[in-house]
Amino acid sequence: MGIEEAVDYLRKITQKKIEFEKDDFVEFSRKERGEIYAIDGSSVKLFDAYSFSVYARRTGYVFANERKILERSIGEIKIDFIFAENADAINDERREAEEIAIAEKLSGSLILMDGCLKEKKDGIVGISKKSGLKDGNIPLLFLIKKFGDKIMPDKCWYYEIDDGIYAVKFHPYSRFAFRVDYFGNDVDNVFAEIAAFCNDVSCIGYPYALAEAHKLVKIGREDAEYLKYSLLHNAIREGMSMEELEDLFYDYHEYLEG
Repeated sequence: MGIEEAVDYLRKITQKKIEFEKDDFVEFSRKERGEIYAIDGSSVKLFDAYSFSVYARRTGYVFANERKILERSIGEIKIDFIFAENADAINDERREAEEIAIAEKLSGSLILMDGCLKEKKDGIVGISKKSGLKDGNIPLLFLIKKFGDKIMPDKCWYYEIDDGIYAVKFHPYSRFAFRVDYFGNDVDNVFAEIAAFCNDVSCIGYPYALAEAHKLVKIGREDAEYLKYSLLHNAIREGMSMEELEDLFYDYHEYLEG
């Protein structure tokens, strides 16, 4: 497929139309005040020896009202060796389990978590930055948002995709609708409460507390390079040679690509 064919394919995707039931789109109001917990985790692969991989992970949370962060809590970075072909998936599962473990210790306010929920958790709402839901080859949230904005312009609304899974637009002027997992019966009230946290101009339509939690725990490129250096440096101090370590982790692609 060349560039012209690729552009034509994208045009067909964006021009696809699908009719939804208008009555399935529910408008909701926004609360003005509230308090909320927001939990997120971050991970990065430090080394890949193919028979095993080395990851760094960190989780944390913020507690906030609609105006400001009231509390920040960040865990230490953990180093984890995973011996499996599907190491990335296992690492994701472990990070999610660590986030759930934090959530189970919190109480008294609604809890937001980044990503989808694998099972029902009372008082916890999962909000995904990206969604793999699709209709054929078309991202489903793209189609829902397009239809929802046509019938409910400049409004907050939600659409139930499946039991406990929703597409939600948290601010009238948000460019995005998000996949939201919530299994409670008080959907309107919960979404209205979350919407009170979605007014920040830097991430309008997305809970600013989750955005702050993401910044808090993120393991950036500089962090990853420091962790790699520290691991190698301490390994050498304990008697390993650099040649052994390079033979263990070196990717010849890096050599060929300069």
